[in-house]
Amino acid sequence: MTWTKKHTQLNDIFSDLVPNKEGITKYVRDAGLKPQFIDTSGNAMDVWSNVISEAEKNSKVDNLVRSMLTTYPDNSFLKSALNSGEIDFSLSPDIDETSFWEEVSDDTLEVLTMEQSSLLPVNFLAKGVLKSKSVGKVEVKIGSSNYSVGTGFLFKISGIDDVFFITNYHVIHNREDIERTRIIFDFELDINGDSLPSRSFKIDPNGPWYCSEIKEYDATIFKLIDQDSTLAEFGWIDLKEIEITKNDFVNIIQHPKGEMKKISLYHNIVTHKDERVVQYLTDTQRGSSGSPVFNSDWEVVALHHSGGGSRPGEPALPSGIKSRNEGIFINNIIQFFTENHQNI
Repeated sequence: MTWTKKHTQLNDIFSDLVPNKEGITKYVRDAGLKPQFIDTSGNAMDVWSNVISEAEKNSKVDNLVRSMLTTYPDNSFLKSALNSGEIDFSLSPDIDETSFWEEVSDDTLEVLTMEQSSLLPVNFLAKGVLKSKSVGKVEVKIGSSNYSVGTGFLFKISGIDDVFFITNYHVIHNREDIERTRIIFDFELDINGDSLPSRSFKIDPNGPWYCSEIKEYDATIFKLIDQDSTLAEFGWIDLKEIEITKNDFVNIIQHPKGEMKKISLYHNIVTHKDERVVQYLTDTQRGSSGSPVFNSDWEVVALHHSGGGSRPGEPALPSGIKSRNEGIFINNIIQFFTENHQNI
């Protein structure tokens, strides 16, 4: 069969929703496929790839999607898979292609499971809410009705007066996409569970445009048009050089799959840090690319850019915890931005 973009994205979605191989057989049977014809070697993503190939061969891809919808009826990407040729969202780069993945050590697992208290002062929540105001959804229109989605945030750096917005290079880097892009704030629920009135802003096509490719810092930085002088209501996050070490905890504010704003809180733990990247265990999904990764003081330590399931041979993790998440160390982003902004 010819493997298309739709197959790739279905593979990503299925793997996010059902990351354990043991849970896949149910959907195979519900779709009218025969489990004995599916190669179940490798990890869950590999198995899902084999399932999709078998479904395509038997013209039952839609059946497979419908079987998933019985469990996840509100998933927007599953629903769109039945109505359009492609499901569009920003695909994270493969960690294996951009950097070395450091496996999770035994001492990290000990901290994660029992050794470290997760008690925090109650103002931790209030500070997080304030920071979340500056996080927005990135939406790039693709074709007539599809959208590619990501996350980003408003920021300032000491010594530079203007407020900028940052997301991943792999979310947007082509100036030709500026007119088709909007940045949406307050796309979230209020304390009563009702939708807030969201507001969107366009990218300033005449403003600064700083891009660092995926294998460097995977970042795109620009300014937004503040036509009605309302952007200040969303504040900004002050970026400063920071220290982060293995076994520190991190938190991520994100728009997973382009959905309403969510937060991934403890226990998210740093498994590795080097000069370029920070790697951590947490729960992210497609659309989380470009999210700010915070420490326990709500200081940004990284720009999230990639995540995925564990690989064969990696240590077993507690149920529900994903491995292989990575962000670009924020000190690199600050240096990249400062050097480029000083040169204009």
